[in-house]
Amino acid sequence: MGGNFKLLTTAILALTVSATTCVGVLAEGPDVVPSVSNPARAAGKVLVVLVYDQNCKVWCTHVRPIIKELAEEFGERVHVEEIDNSPSSAPAALKQVKDLGITALYKDVESVPVVLIFDIKRKQCKEINGPKEKGIYKAAIEKVIAKGQ
Repeated sequence: MGGNFKLLTTAILALTVSATTCVGVLAEGPDVVPSVSNPARAAGKVLVVLVYDQNCKVWCTHVRPIIKELAEEFGERVHVEEIDNSPSSAPAALKQVKDLGITALYKDVESVPVVLIFDIKRKQCKEINGPKEKGIYKAAIEKVIAKGQ
């Protein structure tokens, strides 16, 4: 019995350490774009919003790094936000969309991932549902930028 108890204790400890590590990674996600702490940062820029769910492991984790790359490529010409649409994040998500001025449009989101692209007046110009290749997102963002900021 003593050997089995020690083995069981070791297994539980290993799972606890592993789960704690995984939860930290999933909560942050791969290179998460910070949420709005100062809505003025987004003013006067094209706004790109990725709506995802922290439980969406395959599609959302495919799109998130692409949007992060595009945020770096476009630099100061666009403002990129990620909004976690999972039920446990609803209050924070609603505050975030309110701060961005896109509450009505956010409420229409029915599936994730979805990328919403807004002009500087916060008129929605494009909605891209599901995972796409980087070029699709890039072309859509460039088109909104070209329309004039």
